[in-house]
Amino acid sequence: MSAAEGPAGEGYRTDASANRLADPRHVDLAPWQLDAVETWVSGSDRPAYRGTLEIFTGGGKSLIALECIRRAAFLEPQLRVAIVVPTLALARQWHDVVLRHTMLDPRDVGRLDGEHKDDLKSKRILISVLNTAAERLPELAVAAAAPLMLVVDECHRAGAPRFSRVLETRAPFRLGLSATAERDDVDEQGLPIQYDDHILGEKLGPLVYRFDLRAARKVGWLPEYTVHHHAVELTPEERRRYEQLTRRIDDLSERLDDFGVPSSLVRQATGRPGEMGALARSYVGTVAQRKDLLYRAGERTRVVTEILCGLVDRADKPRALFFHERIDEAVDLHRRLTEAGLGFPIGLEHSGLPEAQRRDALARFAQGSTPVLVSVKSLIEGIDVPDADVGISVASSSSVRQRVQALGRVLRRRFDGGSKHAEMHIIYVHDTVDEAIYAKEDWSDLTGEAVNRYRLWRVGAAEPDDRQGPPRTPRPTEDQFWDSLGRKVPSEPVLWTPDLPVSEWSLDSRGSVTTVTDRLVANAQDVAPRVALIKSGGGRFRVSNRHRLIVVPDFEGGEVRAWLVGRLAEPFELIAPAGAETQSVAPAEEPEPGAPYCGPNDRKGGSYHIRQKAGGVIERRVASGREWAAVDPSDGPADLVDNAVRLLHAWRRTGESGLQFHLNQAGDAYYVSGGQIRFLARVPGGFAWPN
Repeated sequence: MSAAEGPAGEGYRTDASANRLADPRHVDLAPWQLDAVETWVSGSDRPAYRGTLEIFTGGGKSLIALECIRRAAFLEPQLRVAIVVPTLALARQWHDVVLRHTMLDPRDVGRLDGEHKDDLKSKRILISVLNTAAERLPELAVAAAAPLMLVVDECHRAGAPRFSRVLETRAPFRLGLSATAERDDVDEQGLPIQYDDHILGEKLGPLVYRFDLRAARKVGWLPEYTVHHHAVELTPEERRRYEQLTRRIDDLSERLDDFGVPSSLVRQATGRPGEMGALARSYVGTVAQRKDLLYRAGERTRVVTEILCGLVDRADKPRALFFHERIDEAVDLHRRLTEAGLGFPIGLEHSGLPEAQRRDALARFAQGSTPVLVSVKSLIEGIDVPDADVGISVASSSSVRQRVQALGRVLRRRFDGGSKHAEMHIIYVHDTVDEAIYAKEDWSDLTGEAVNRYRLWRVGAAEPDDRQGPPRTPRPTEDQFWDSLGRKVPSEPVLWTPDLPVSEWSLDSRGSVTTVTDRLVANAQDVAPRVALIKSGGGRFRVSNRHRLIVVPDFEGGEVRAWLVGRLAEPFELIAPAGAETQSVAPAEEPEPGAPYCGPNDRKGGSYHIRQKAGGVIERRVASGREWAAVDPSDGPADLVDNAVRLLHAWRRTGESGLQFHLNQAGDAYYVSGGQIRFLARVPGGFAWPN
């Protein structure tokens, strides 16, 4: 299908003149851009006209989207379009693009944000800022009573809980756009959520087309460029403070690990009561202090000034964009650069400034009257700044996505026939967690080996030392490791060389698998014998994200190593938590001891242990130590003493050794063995304990 043809099918119109949405001004799309459109239109194994396109910055997402809109308008001549963007600046940019590249009358293009209150009844295209769209767009779509196409630009932003309501907008045509669609969200087990399984993929449609930095290089879409990686050192006092905070973080991490809270779930644990919540809050706060120390490292600003002075002396007088992570540090950097007296104006752009001032800063930079612009995050996403020759990332998060987006800001090609050589300068702190990003991604493979330059600036040095390569070497990915094994699990354990999987689980001595927060797995499969190849008594293990590989960490000689021991045939399924309707009622007839139990799995009556000493005792822990339930009629109420005697008799019938059991709200005692919840005894009221 060519760009000029509409999709065939019921409702197809050949009279495009009656539909200005289906009649754009002349736009030439590259072959790969047309492929993206065709993929979105075709559907194949998913509904047509739904899906997400991941297009590298500068790939013409807006023009691709307009062609998708044109195709949808052929099917629905009365189509309305809602375009959702994260910022006002991007809304203005979209407004200009729509008027420039469609035949719509300006009166047909509306805005929905803090200043504009247009709707879909009177407008064919409504461009809305995300926070306003989340509040109002679902209702406006219903009121319009017309077929709607929902376009969400920088769609990864709409995945945040406070914005995701916009995804409930009723629209048969759906298009997600992003340079980096994946978010860093994890599920309740700490496992990264893949895009297609995220609410974004479910509501907008799966990721159907990807044109990333590697693909852009392959088709020659990018200008020539060089990436300079500048390592800066901490001062002695900064280093002392950094090491102090790092030791504190390591200590808190170990203590949280004892509670079954891995680092990926710490933020979720901050709201928990007691010691666990206090430790989690302390961990998050200390990590923030360390990050703040690195952001404020004195050598960052000094080295940035040196780099800028070098650019000033060049004959080509390039225009430079500075990217910072925080407003306060960006304002301070702008002040210092201005006070350095470099002989030219330096602009400042961030979300805390008045809108008119932000627009003026961007306009002056585009015109060249302000050749240097300091920004905070906002220019990383969406805003078209084609005249930037140099990007300087003063400080950024550990997100690969953010770094790729910043790089894309200066790798926009020119379409006027002129040549361009772009530069990206990345500042990071030597011998700190700042270097971890180099272990997450092979930057030579991503950007091209020949374009990278690595340097180390000693404290106070006027010139840097050249380095041979990146500070860290990325481990093989899970896919690469699995491919190296021929995608088959070896008969013996194999040393695991990729990063340790995030998803952590626990195997007990009875073969039961639980999450680190003690949720029981219904389908343990053959985990027990696999883990036993490394840990005979059970213990913690990991499951990889993409191929469900079973990985067992092991300590040997003070070093942590991990082993591949098997593969799950299917994903783990968790037994419904306490309170779920399917497990809210205890069985009327008392089951046999050791039989599978389908009653409530809450622990409102407490958790206890059966110890084997003296033929069996029921033990509970209290602040002063341990107590044992009464089994002598003279030591307590007869019914509660009888409960203890009956439970110990039931335990002996199961043939189990000492075990932990729980008492639910129905008065049933149950335990977990072999991956199943099993009945022990009915003991309403619990037990008698010593005074």
